[in-house]
Amino acid sequence: MASYPYVYGYAYTYPSFFSILVPALALAVTVVGGLALYFLFARRPGRAHGAAARLHEFLTFRTFYTERILRALYCITVAGISVYSVVLLFSHFVLALLLFVLGNLIARVVFEYALLLLVLCRNAQEINRKMGPLPAQADEPQVPPVPPQAGMEPTVQPQAQPDAPPPQAYAEPPAQPHPQPDAQPPQPPVPPQE
Repeated sequence: MASYPYVYGYAYTYPSFFSILVPALALAVTVVGGLALYFLFARRPGRAHGAAARLHEFLTFRTFYTERILRALYCITVAGISVYSVVLLFSHFVLALLLFVLGNLIARVVFEYALLLLVLCRNAQEINRKMGPLPAQADEPQVPPVPPQAGMEPTVQPQAQPDAPPPQAYAEPPAQPHPQPDAQPPQPPVPPQE
């Protein structure tokens, strides 16, 4: 009897308990921790002192750290471009010169654009702070009426109603009799005396 060179078998694998529990637990801790940070530090006005005040500023974005980070990244980028162009100088002089000039110029333009957006945001916040809170606005903005120009009268076109009866001439209501000036007003009834 010949034996088969391949052995077929079936293996059932089940996800382990920890591969389900750990991500679910991590998600729950993340959500609860984020909500706790929000309600304890970010939502409250700045009454804290020391480290809690710095955490409040960090969580409410009162201080932008991106500007400092962008300036540091710009310095690192310029230093990297300059060093690489000096290394490249010994093998490709023209390419090294182009990299030094164009690389630094492009890096400057990119970082200036990024800083420009941050400066615009900071200036808008400063303007809002100086102007103070805006008055409460109604649901719909009030637009002042525009007076018509001289000689321009608005024309109103009557629109026909499909179910309305045709217009008819209005008749005056019947005249009510007017009281005579010499007539006495009616007297209230007098109760009988005993």
